[in-house]
Amino acid sequence: MKQGSYEFLVQTERTDIDFINKIIEAYEGIGVVRTISAEKGLLNIITTYDFKEFLREVLEDLNKKWVRAEIIDEKPWTGGL
Repeated sequence: MKQGSYEFLVQTERTDIDFINKIIEAYEGIGVVRTISAEKGLLNIITTYDFKEFLREVLEDLNKKWVRAEIIDEKPWTGGL
């Protein structure tokens, strides 16, 4: 199993940032949400390699059924804050 962290760059609507954050928090340990730009609705969600596929599924489900949660990039986390 690969070690380290993984990140998703997610585009949403400003009004949905809090909702997405609460959903991710509800899945304790799945990831940490950082708001890059509230005005632009840009989020960075950091997770582990163990949870990256599950987090992708959660984001895709949110995007299909509830709110805009479009994954616009994903990659190994470089440690930048």
